[in-house]
Amino acid sequence: MSQHYVRSSPTGPLASAVGSMLGYEIADDAPSVHRGLPSPWLTVVISVDGPVPTATGPGEDAPLHRYESLVGGLHTTPAYIHQPAHQAGVQLALDPLAARTLLGVPAGELGIVSDADDVLGDASRALRERLGEAGSWAERLVLVEDALRRAADSRRPALGPVRAEIAEAWQLVVRRGGRVRVPDVAAHVWLSTRQLSSLFTAELGLSPGAACRLVRFDAARDAVRARSLAQSGPNLTAIAVRTGYADHSHLVRDFHAFAGLSPTAWLVEERANIQAGGGAPRAG
Repeated sequence: MSQHYVRSSPTGPLASAVGSMLGYEIADDAPSVHRGLPSPWLTVVISVDGPVPTATGPGEDAPLHRYESLVGGLHTTPAYIHQPAHQAGVQLALDPLAARTLLGVPAGELGIVSDADDVLGDASRALRERLGEAGSWAERLVLVEDALRRAADSRRPALGPVRAEIAEAWQLVVRRGGRVRVPDVAAHVWLSTRQLSSLFTAELGLSPGAACRLVRFDAARDAVRARSLAQSGPNLTAIAVRTGYADHSHLVRDFHAFAGLSPTAWLVEERANIQAGGGAPRAG
């Protein structure tokens, strides 16, 4: 198995909107299925090596969707990437508050996995063509960053911003690592709990309570993964306490809900990716 990754971080106004940009080229001995776990970021994958087959279930009977480029919204269940033996492309992690500016729609209008060509139209197809013609991964990442800047410049006057109360509510949930009560979030932004839930869900695609659970799960997943990279067994009790869970059992229940398996089973499934750098594309 061979893997090649090139990472980049945009500067200027895009720095806060784009969590990461990753160029990847992976050659494996055989096709595989990657479990794309939910995260607090929107995912964009632009393939330069054929369609990316995705499904919402792990079984062979789950319908496959084949997208040349895809966009993943916020979600609370895994997406499954059926990775071919050879794959190459660019993956982005986007702040959901930047969806209006960069994608032209609120994050709440995106599904677990959507065809980027349906969301972005000709701009998606044109970018994919330019990436295919580029001579290096560094050039490809520059092309993607330029496309994001053009999108931001062209959409800023046309689309209204995210409501300030909802932007602050999301940022509070992220700042607190999901460890905040929904009534306290509502009081912080001077909305009723019912108003917050309605506006928040329409903008982001998740209720405030689900968003808190998602952010908390993401922190726990990162902690479990970090201990594995450090070649330490995951101390789930300590991780649970540090990331805001009531106890070890509470953490395991949320892992089953968001990942479809226990933390230990997830590590076994992901071990090859973790040892090799863990940069394979995922929808979510």
